[in-house]
Amino acid sequence: MPLFGPKWPLSKGNHDTFELYDDVKQQIGFYLKNLLLTSPGENLSDPNYGVGIRRYLFEQNLDSTRGSMASKISSQISRYLPYLRVSDIQVGATDQQIDEHTLAVKIIYAIPGDVTQTVFDLDVRPDNTIGFY
Repeated sequence: MPLFGPKWPLSKGNHDTFELYDDVKQQIGFYLKNLLLTSPGENLSDPNYGVGIRRYLFEQNLDSTRGSMASKISSQISRYLPYLRVSDIQVGATDQQIDEHTLAVKIIYAIPGDVTQTVFDLDVRPDNTIGFY
């Protein structure tokens, strides 16, 4: 059985000190969510880590802004999650139109040794609620 990291928030596990992820896609989903939501400078051990997606919430919904966000996401994934093969990054408003300031991020990726692609979706809202799929 491969070894996975602890689930967040931390909780006591049945067989180990902490409850662990039991699926690599769940673990990668956590890594992607953490990378997107962490603002540069927030991680004291590496001030360059993070996209800081919340700071884009009230930017104008322009192609140039969406392109800038996608570029930042791509460069952060390349640097901090280099084992992911990203085929597409989509940034824009949500399909549900819950709020005009809700930001939707979709990352389509594959991991080495797996031919199937996985879709990671994250919706960020101004009230600090996060939709993670």
